[in-house]
Amino acid sequence: MITTLDLTGLVRPHLVEMTKREDNPNAAEFRLQPLERGYGYTLGNSLRRMLLSSLRGAAVWAFRLDGVVHEHQTIPGVVEDVHQIIQRLKQLTLVLAPDVDDAVLHIKRDRAGAVYARDIEAHGAVTIVNPDQLLFTLQDDRDVAGELYVNKGRGYVEAEQHPVDRTMPVDVVRIDSIYNPVRRANFTVAETRVGQRTDYDRLTLTVETNGTISPEDAVAYAAALAQEHFRFFVDFGKVPMVAAQPAGNGGAATGRLRELLARSIDDVGLSVRSVNSLKNSNIRTLGDLVEYREEDLLKVKNVGEKALGEIADLLRREGLNFGMKFEETEGELSVTDPGLAPQTQTSEAEPEELGGAGGTGGTGTAGTGGAARQPRHQPVPARPYRDHGGEGEGAATLRRAPDHAGAAR
Repeated sequence: MITTLDLTGLVRPHLVEMTKREDNPNAAEFRLQPLERGYGYTLGNSLRRMLLSSLRGAAVWAFRLDGVVHEHQTIPGVVEDVHQIIQRLKQLTLVLAPDVDDAVLHIKRDRAGAVYARDIEAHGAVTIVNPDQLLFTLQDDRDVAGELYVNKGRGYVEAEQHPVDRTMPVDVVRIDSIYNPVRRANFTVAETRVGQRTDYDRLTLTVETNGTISPEDAVAYAAALAQEHFRFFVDFGKVPMVAAQPAGNGGAATGRLRELLARSIDDVGLSVRSVNSLKNSNIRTLGDLVEYREEDLLKVKNVGEKALGEIADLLRREGLNFGMKFEETEGELSVTDPGLAPQTQTSEAEPEELGGAGGTGGTGTAGTGGAARQPRHQPVPARPYRDHGGEGEGAATLRRAPDHAGAAR
């Protein structure tokens, strides 16, 4: 029976942080840290390839227009040639209803002027995301009618790969289809600090979509596709596992809480100065740290408001509070006093201390050596300790950051 992966000694991400661009709601940047060395490229390459090739979308795969018999011609009375019209049809962004796989759109025009996507006759199962897309331009008053054939697909499909039904008109012209809703996807990997080591990875993934899907949904879909394929390797054999926690009153939850409290403060993403100040007062684990109240920590030598804000952010991420008390009974660890939720926030005026720490885990600051820092975000609301389930307390959480004009550029 599979229980839990043995993750002992493996550094795992504290959180995923997302920043959306103010000038483009369809673009976002995702930051994941810290990661074991090499994991940044492993995850970044996998996600990028899935994003650019495997997401499902809708597009025009063929069209028919009065006076057009093939793509290498001009149309009397139309400014654009057929090649230009095809390029504009490729830029048409559509959404098909979930229960519809294909549809035919009709278009008619009887006077001179520009013909836009909004001039296409309405269809109950099709939504046009960019109605201002120019299709072609008529030079004089004349009747022009046509059909656009739309279906669902993945990635990029060449015109010759579209099957043609014998019942379709003979003058239907097939075109290359761009089904993928992701326009751009790229990633960078930089070093970040965990405790005294600065060679861990920080993955930054930048995604821009065409508006039919949000960047966060696109990333989630790509990750789910990768997970689905890796599942076959997981099912192939037996995965090395940790011995199961004994059944009883919260045995698994007790084990996770015990493991969380035993974590060294060197490995939780605090700055070097904060770690040294705590160690000088014999605070070496998260269990030692949460026993202190906020006012008590301020009495610790070299722990000021900035360090306290950093510690408060850490406790929020891990679902812990200040001033917690625990009791162990018959081998089970229980919380006798939940303490007080962290109230202090990281100071906006922090100098180079955190920025120079090289992207301290979970703070969202910039990389090593005083590089330009990312916009600061509000910490997630305080919450008491809870059983995270699944992978335990180390599982990454998604934090949605406020929009910033300069982010993700």
